[in-house]
Amino acid sequence: MTEPPRAFAVAGGRSSRMGRDKALLPYRGSTLLNHALGVLREVTGDVALLCGPKRRYEDLGAPVITDAVCGVGPLGGLYSALLSASIDGRNRILWLGVDIPLVPSSLLEQLIVRLDDADVAMARTSRGVEPLCAAFRTAPTLEAVRRALLDGRLKLTSALEGLNLVAIDADDAQFVNVNSPDEYEQIK
Repeated sequence: MTEPPRAFAVAGGRSSRMGRDKALLPYRGSTLLNHALGVLREVTGDVALLCGPKRRYEDLGAPVITDAVCGVGPLGGLYSALLSASIDGRNRILWLGVDIPLVPSSLLEQLIVRLDDADVAMARTSRGVEPLCAAFRTAPTLEAVRRALLDGRLKLTSALEGLNLVAIDADDAQFVNVNSPDEYEQIK
């Protein structure tokens, strides 16, 4: 039996367009962050959260991982997640941005299954791949991200070049990104 993945709720952004911490915005009787943790727990019992450069959210019952490399955006979060999983001997990770709350756990399960024949599995909408809804094989992705950081290639998708990436088609409606007050009103 294949070991379940370690899942990460990605909540390390600055929320500058929202004007306040979007991870803590009320959503379905809780918060966007708690919702993401719950969706991830439907897929695996091993769930942590990426909080960015400063420790926060420690009261939510999940291990908190700070950025090992700061100031490099989501790539720093991915590096931290992969490094954490690698240290613990986990060979697959899953991650989900807290600001895309309409993603169902069934899509996340499909991403994990696709890692049987790929290094990276990522959701794809009509806008392209959705890098904050993805699954990764730890060892090859960690090496690729480490090289990208050393080379100064900070765009997450460019850091994955050379890896075997599969994309799973997803419904655009599942990827309403909550970055602004108007977008938040759409999902409420």
